[in-house]
Amino acid sequence: MCMKKTNQLLPSLTAKEKSVLQFIEAELLTKGISPSYQEICDHFGFASFNSVQNYLKQLTQKGYVSIQQNQKRAIQLLHSAGDFHNHLVERLQVPVEPSRDSYTNQSSPKVSAFDDHSKVLPIPFLGRVAAGQPIERLSDNEFIEIPKNLVKNPRDLFALRVEGESMIEEGIFDGDTLVVQSTKVARDGDLIVASIDTEATVKRFFHKTNPQQPEMGKLIELRPANKKLTSMWYQPGQVEIRGLVKALLRNY
Repeated sequence: MCMKKTNQLLPSLTAKEKSVLQFIEAELLTKGISPSYQEICDHFGFASFNSVQNYLKQLTQKGYVSIQQNQKRAIQLLHSAGDFHNHLVERLQVPVEPSRDSYTNQSSPKVSAFDDHSKVLPIPFLGRVAAGQPIERLSDNEFIEIPKNLVKNPRDLFALRVEGESMIEEGIFDGDTLVVQSTKVARDGDLIVASIDTEATVKRFFHKTNPQQPEMGKLIELRPANKKLTSMWYQPGQVEIRGLVKALLRNY
């Protein structure tokens, strides 16, 4: 990882470019090596390496990264995603509000823009947990940023917006955003996102016998958290597990 200073104002980044750059920063900070094309492709759900190459080309042309040819994991970071804002502030000489430490004559460690932006992680926003087909990428490849310390494992994450009140007794309300880790398996009691036919739902997962229909053998119980609703029971082949709910975000 190599960061350099410049007196020239860097070009601004689109939201998509910024998301890719922040992912590269986060990988460099946590692993010490740049992500591979495959890892970038998998993280953002791109259909092919072409999308990865296009974004890296744009970031290279704008001076944020450089790439050594014919080398693996050869993405070199030249500027943080926050450098454009910092350079603009410096050029405009915008005053920074003093911290509490400045009033007590105590100095605090300076946090660089790289350190600050590495604390967030961009993940794809795939739609709404409701009727229809929400587990499909939106046409504009929308992403949201989450605090990096919100999840232990940052891989294979995506976000969904909740619609409805089936899980209100677990504190999940209409309009909340769920951070989901992609997986095809679950254990009894896991909070999952599942697809049934063309609908997606968030429920507690159980693989058990329905006491009212013991002759059916073990079924999949999708249990709501709302006393007005009852569990839904399905044959295992009817339920496709899409992921485990790892965190919740809410705007006030």
